[in-house]
Amino acid sequence: MAGAVVLGVGSAGEVAVRHLASGDQFEKIVAVDVRADRLKHIREQNNTPHLHTEEADLGEAADLKRVCKGASIIINAAIPNYNMEIMEQALQQKAHYIDLAAMAYPDPKAPPPVLDQIKLDSDFKKQGLTAILGLGVAPGITNLLAALAAQRYGSLDEVRIRVYGSGYAKVEGYALAPLFSPETFLDEVLYPAPVYENGKLSKLPPFSGHEIYTFPESLGDATCYNVNNEETETMPLFIDSGIRFIDFKYALEPQRKTLIEGLYRIGLTGTEPIVVSGQKVIPFHVLLALLPASDSVADRVTGYCCVVVDVVAGGGKNRHRFWTLLSHQDSMRQHGVSATAFLTGTPAAVAAQELQRGALTKRGVMSGGGLEIRSLLNALLRHHVPLFEGNPSDPNGKPLSV
Repeated sequence: MAGAVVLGVGSAGEVAVRHLASGDQFEKIVAVDVRADRLKHIREQNNTPHLHTEEADLGEAADLKRVCKGASIIINAAIPNYNMEIMEQALQQKAHYIDLAAMAYPDPKAPPPVLDQIKLDSDFKKQGLTAILGLGVAPGITNLLAALAAQRYGSLDEVRIRVYGSGYAKVEGYALAPLFSPETFLDEVLYPAPVYENGKLSKLPPFSGHEIYTFPESLGDATCYNVNNEETETMPLFIDSGIRFIDFKYALEPQRKTLIEGLYRIGLTGTEPIVVSGQKVIPFHVLLALLPASDSVADRVTGYCCVVVDVVAGGGKNRHRFWTLLSHQDSMRQHGVSATAFLTGTPAAVAAQELQRGALTKRGVMSGGGLEIRSLLNALLRHHVPLFEGNPSDPNGKPLSV
């Protein structure tokens, strides 16, 4: 029996389940989460007999093994801390594996955790399996667009990724409400930011690289900073080893940046226990408890999700821009989730469907940029993912030509 398991049904996982449940590639789909209320919501939203739900704690090895048993494809839409354990379980179950992001890390001298995942390449190849790392929107769509550019131009000199999303989105009733995992969001903006230059990876301090960037279409100027994301670490491995420069910057409204810095300075992002009224508590856990779950605010968010990949090739002769852009209100109206959720959950589900029907044939561990990208991009377009391209100096582009 061809079965797909989706681990974690927050906002992005919900989108993945919906795509899989509406298709006919899988005889059985299992949605897994620790929260019974989320599983109830998933059942209510997907009235199909081949969808099953399982309550499980992915941090418990026995639970993880139980819910993955018999899977042919595992989509890991949980927080990235579980990536290695879930990949090992995929190998045990002889299942393909897809995740949405790599684990961030605070030590600027430590090797990227994504490299541990890549070390399993030979194990997946031996079993004829594919493991796709970071196939959401960023990372994910970013890698596919950069790989398309590399194929067009033969090689790339520079890749600059700019993201407009939770840093500027407005959510009624909240000063800070990330539209994906709050834990992952805060790790990304507060941990050292990797930048790739001339074959070497360096780490820059949080909120470094301040720039005013002009986003496409009507978004206009936004303040951007270097943040922790893995494209700088994986693109030279899977897209083009000759790339000279890669960076990743996130747009953060100045007031929101000041708020996040303040939370850090007073210690609310700390992970060491402190004593409060005789009880040991972890400040970061308190902060996370005060922030809303991303799947609870989709109907109150305004703004856009926009991810841009600017490339330079041919020694500066060729400059081109690729992007995806969707408003949260349009996404809520069309898909019932925020734009961030739709653009993050859709690529993983599409890749699972393409793997199942045999359109993706490469085996081993890789980012989406190492796959048959034209097949994936065309599938994304069929699933109503808006993709565009154009001149970096022109705010108006045209639909992506694959």
